[in-house]
Amino acid sequence: MDSSISHFKAWLPARAVGLLAAVAVTWGLCVLFSLQLNPYIHLYVQGAALKDQWADKMAGEHRAKILIYGGSSCAFSIDGERMLNRYNLPTVNYGLAAGFGPVVLTECVLRQCRPGDTLIVALEPELLIKPMGGETDGIQFSFAMHHPEWVTRPVLAVAPISWFAALTGLRPGGAVTFTYLGKFMSGQPMTRYHLTDFHPSGWQQTPVRLKVVGPMEHDPLLSTNACKLLRNLRAWCDRQHVRLAYSLPWSYTPPEKEHDFKLSNVDFLLQINQFVPVLKDPYLGANTNSDLYADTPWHLTPAGSMIRTDGLAEAIQNWELWTPAELGAQKSTGMPSEPGQSGRVNENPVMSPPAPPR
Repeated sequence: MDSSISHFKAWLPARAVGLLAAVAVTWGLCVLFSLQLNPYIHLYVQGAALKDQWADKMAGEHRAKILIYGGSSCAFSIDGERMLNRYNLPTVNYGLAAGFGPVVLTECVLRQCRPGDTLIVALEPELLIKPMGGETDGIQFSFAMHHPEWVTRPVLAVAPISWFAALTGLRPGGAVTFTYLGKFMSGQPMTRYHLTDFHPSGWQQTPVRLKVVGPMEHDPLLSTNACKLLRNLRAWCDRQHVRLAYSLPWSYTPPEKEHDFKLSNVDFLLQINQFVPVLKDPYLGANTNSDLYADTPWHLTPAGSMIRTDGLAEAIQNWELWTPAELGAQKSTGMPSEPGQSGRVNENPVMSPPAPPR
């Protein structure tokens, strides 16, 4: 009788230990893949390193610099070398991937802000209207960058997550696993974008051309955490003596949807303006020329980037900001006509972009 009990007691701990060991090994492999082998995360860690190098260069050569950040719409829009060479505005493009979430994107750029700098927020509207915090890609990017505090103890104290939630986020999802497995078995590239797509200033381009459909419509109502993020960011910049403004990304918009999309963007900007000044842009986020887009309705081609870069540079140089009254007037008097539909900028020919880093 006692022998059967002793066998049962001996078997249970061994089985439990084995299961725990299997879980630990599996989790360790997930962490290894997420932080070292995931092509998507690895690409943006390398891209961030290039942006850091340019930021250090601008800080060393100029009294103050301009940092603009957001998701991929930012990365594909602003040519920092053109900002510097044409307008004498030392600019770093800190656009990364929208999937990292607005908290991580913001925390990442804050470490490069210095007193006297200018910080331009170019977060996509979608990032500011939906719940934020705990995005798996953002968790993995933060740990891969050796900054887990971006998600566990963010400087702006917005949507922090527990260490347990952070550690359990260091795993690839089923969709990611099978996507990479399918690409590997079929011999396809692991990612659409490559390190050679990044230019020294952080500007990103791609030779891929796909049919784009837009606009990237959004609810104009900011989320509670978005209000907190913008409010706390404004306070942080005031304390650090960093000039701050928001610049609305451009989305491809068919002509028949342009008016309604601009009206929606005006409502969105009126809310943003309660927390952060908004740079003027006659496009109001809507561009009807599909030829200026590469592979998504957010990703501008070099020709499109030139128009967007020149407009932003002029707005920054003159520090042209929308007032609430001016934004409100857009709703009652009608939208301004869209400039530059032909892809021309001040009658200058489209210039070839600088060669990407090797």
